[in-house]
Amino acid sequence: MPDAEQLYAVLSVGGGVEVVALSVLEQRCAAGRQGIILAGADDLPEELFEPLRQSVHDGAAQTEGTGVWAPEVNDPCDATFGSSLSAAEGERLLVRLCEGRADTSRALRTLALARSAADLRDLEASGYDERGPRSSVPWPVWDGLLAMEQLRLGPFAPVSDDRWSSGSGLPVGVLASVQAYTSDAAGRFEGRAHSPGCAHRRPEPGVGRYDEMVTIEELMGNQGFDPCSKCGGYAVRRLTDAQVAYYRAAHRLHAVARLVGSLPRRRTLSSEDVTRALHELDDLNACTDAAWFPAREQAHQWRRRAGDLGRELQKLNADAPGT
Repeated sequence: MPDAEQLYAVLSVGGGVEVVALSVLEQRCAAGRQGIILAGADDLPEELFEPLRQSVHDGAAQTEGTGVWAPEVNDPCDATFGSSLSAAEGERLLVRLCEGRADTSRALRTLALARSAADLRDLEASGYDERGPRSSVPWPVWDGLLAMEQLRLGPFAPVSDDRWSSGSGLPVGVLASVQAYTSDAAGRFEGRAHSPGCAHRRPEPGVGRYDEMVTIEELMGNQGFDPCSKCGGYAVRRLTDAQVAYYRAAHRLHAVARLVGSLPRRRTLSSEDVTRALHELDDLNACTDAAWFPAREQAHQWRRRAGDLGRELQKLNADAPGT
């Protein structure tokens, strides 16, 4: 892994607490800006990261032969669905990608500081050295910060008469603020949009100053977004546990909606499992509401959709032959 500049958490009166690369800090000092250094990545104690590293190694030993990258999971009822997008998966990937290297601890420390950056573009170092543009983030750390895949947004699309392409009209909820990084969020430039991990763009890994950052909610509204067919056009900042849980639940409810729509054509499919899943997805407690829905109306929207599906299922059962 090539040497990367150290990241520093700094405090200034005008900027508050920020995370910046050493070269950026040098530029600011030369320009007369004042502040204090709170900590560098190397100042973070090893004891913070050893349990995580050991946990990843133990998990790798139990699943020996499965490879570094987690297998794709398409079934939303699978407990691991969506986990490839999670911050925890980013930590696991970083440790596995650094396996056998002496600088795993440095990479974990860098990840911990980099996560504090409000905008990952601010992590870019300034200037060049003999190997090209300077870097403040070792390349495995980018896999810890970003999921180089896209969210499947079908559950949040409007309901339509086309049962194959219809969405479920669910609120985007806590996923609305998820950051997406792309070369072109709105189709303003020639060519298609690429993610930071795409081979069609610059050779340096990660996010750069010329990338664009939008939220998933904004990206959904950008009609001009034209993604690369290879990379999907963007990468997302890794999701929190609450975001992963809501993403999985939204896909489960979307799958239930499709099952309800297919019941009249699938005589062999029992509605009992569908009813049980609907009840579970509709019976949310106050803590879940607060974690998944920033606005109360979004929780109402979720329950309305679940209730509509429940009533549709009841009607289908009542109309079924022999009832």
